[in-house]
Amino acid sequence: MTITSLLLAGGGSTRMGEDKASLMLGGQTVLNRIAQELRQVTPSMIVNSNETRKGYEVKGDLFQDAGPLGGLHAGMYEESADWFIVSACDTPFIQKAVYHYLLEQRTEAPQAIIPVYQGRHQPLSGIYHKSVFEPLGSLLSEGERKMTRLFGDISVMYVDTFTGLSSTLLERHFFNMNTPEEYRQAEKMVKTF
Repeated sequence: MTITSLLLAGGGSTRMGEDKASLMLGGQTVLNRIAQELRQVTPSMIVNSNETRKGYEVKGDLFQDAGPLGGLHAGMYEESADWFIVSACDTPFIQKAVYHYLLEQRTEAPQAIIPVYQGRHQPLSGIYHKSVFEPLGSLLSEGERKMTRLFGDISVMYVDTFTGLSSTLLERHFFNMNTPEEYRQAEKMVKTF
């Protein structure tokens, strides 16, 4: 069973006026920070982006302006891995322990393992089986752009209990950075690590 990491780096500017993947945190880019953590889960990694990302295997979108749904589809295209660990560039403090925990929850049945944190589904911190590629393509062909719409077409295991993982670790992993204020918060947070 092969596993690869898929980092959804996007390609455009954000509400912060810059590409989140290129923002600096603790002396390194957000992209490098996330990649460093993902490589501790699996050595194989793909970056979904429509821009060049020096030093990374990059796959551009097959469906333009399709958001994370399109990024997941593009990352799986022509890849032989069985499972894909997903992260987005707006979660700069992901923790390998969360992904290891989710991988341990795998059974033969689910096509996706989606964490639920503080009552909210976290699809961009999930794990997806290659078998979701066809349903992804169908949804995208119909013009669908919402990640959660995929869950009605596949078998999903939701994980809302993280036995043995500290609340601090979980808070870091699921921290989301989409505004200038959240970026400033991230700059403060990184100094405490």
